[in-house]
Amino acid sequence: MRNRQLKPLLVLCILCLGLLLTGMVVAIDDGTYGAYPNGPTQLPTQTPTPVTTPTTVTAYPTQPTTVITTPVVQPAANTGAIVTNPVTTPNPSTVTAVYYTQAPPVVQQNVLLTYDIQTAPPATVYYSGSYMPWTSFYQVFPANSPALWIASSVGWSWYATCPVGGWMQEQMYVPVTGTMKVYDLYPDGTTRYYSYGFAAPGYKYRWFQVDTPGRYLTMLTIADIPSNYITIDAA
Repeated sequence: MRNRQLKPLLVLCILCLGLLLTGMVVAIDDGTYGAYPNGPTQLPTQTPTPVTTPTTVTAYPTQPTTVITTPVVQPAANTGAIVTNPVTTPNPSTVTAVYYTQAPPVVQQNVLLTYDIQTAPPATVYYSGSYMPWTSFYQVFPANSPALWIASSVGWSWYATCPVGGWMQEQMYVPVTGTMKVYDLYPDGTTRYYSYGFAAPGYKYRWFQVDTPGRYLTMLTIADIPSNYITIDAA
């Protein structure tokens, strides 16, 4: 009696086991992993995306770059010679007369005046083609002929510019006692002559005005010995 009761139960178990195995085989054949709870999930196969490295294009400059190479200067051989700098003569256009817009006292106009060279020597003097410091000039100046200069921005000069109407000083050196005469050539071509009588040796000066535009030339004589001439451009 007991065996009869176990037999149907055994058959049922075998049947259930067969159904279970059949379902597993079907599931394997279909490849459907996600149909069961807590079953393994099949991830879709990812196609690898190619990595593209960006290419950097370097643009050329619009202007070429110039490389300046500084040459190496080799030091000169020591020859023992003494190098002296040449005397620089100022550009004539930059030499301006020391002028005054106010006229000097009437008693000093057209009068020969004494200049005190000891208390007010010039910084430089034009002589023998260049400007020389006073300390050098007075040692080489022969002082045997009359000389004439204009008081200017660079010292005593043979040339200067001056605005029209300006008054300036003309500096003179008188080597001997004698009759002094001064000749002024004006821009219109006329010449004015002044006689200052007997003059003693030494440094002198007189006031001079440029009253019209143009070029003025002045020279003097002492005992009929001529001096150099000076040039004034008035504008």
